[in-house]
Amino acid sequence: MHQNQIGRVFGRHLDNQVDKALKDAKDKRNGIVDEIGGKENVINEAVCTKDGLLKIECPQQVMQYQQEIYEFLHQREQENQGFQLSIDQMKINEKMRNTTIRFIIKQAKIYNLKSETLFQTVDLIDQSIYHINPEAEKLELIAITCLFIATKYEEIYPPPLGALLRGTELRVREVIEMEKEILYKLNFNVISDNTLIWLQLIGELLGCNKRYLELIKQRSMYLAELSLINDRFLSMKKSTIALTIFLAVEMQFGYQKTQFQWDRLSQHSKPCKDSKPLRLFTYCLKN
Repeated sequence: MHQNQIGRVFGRHLDNQVDKALKDAKDKRNGIVDEIGGKENVINEAVCTKDGLLKIECPQQVMQYQQEIYEFLHQREQENQGFQLSIDQMKINEKMRNTTIRFIIKQAKIYNLKSETLFQTVDLIDQSIYHINPEAEKLELIAITCLFIATKYEEIYPPPLGALLRGTELRVREVIEMEKEILYKLNFNVISDNTLIWLQLIGELLGCNKRYLELIKQRSMYLAELSLINDRFLSMKKSTIALTIFLAVEMQFGYQKTQFQWDRLSQHSKPCKDSKPLRLFTYCLKN
């Protein structure tokens, strides 16, 4: 594994800027509109829960097509194993990537972004690392650029680029040029079947005890975000990660509370309790 020496990655006075952005975001939630995020996203609040998952009654769930979508995504996953990012072969190391992802998670919370935006951003970062193999000093630029791309696609009122550049010494022109490079490398295919997509789809197919629905979703989202940070999950299929998350939730709360219907998954079987992903989740939670 590379042990590159690296100095400042995320800009001078970042902590001060983060504190200011958090205060601005709080003012925004209280009804004060400023340049940090634009208008309040009332549409998101109408169709999504606090954790970013679609509400049960939301028409975007397309309940009547869930099984077909599930089988289609499984077939595509089988045909295209997708890229497998190996940090050992990159110019950056594991610590640099994990620090970058933590930074992006913090940014997503500061600007009250959707969970879809966060997971799409992380996937774009990993693909950019794979295709560009950047030096350490370029990692901040790639992270901000991927967040900028994801917000434009996923958010109805995305934060302006100037807000995303707070606390950094990056220039708008640098982000625009990097955006071009990333889009060309990915052939403008910026949408992927990330862990959150599988988590939402499999979660609806499994069903669960409505009494504990919000608690189950909160725990699932916490484990899903945990899988973003650890690079050992990069070699695993996204559907496998989602299945393991639900197994972990079932083990924690018990079948009587979750009531998952594993037999409804026609293309997958219930993971075993000694599976590698589950052991990795256990390791991450302990550390």
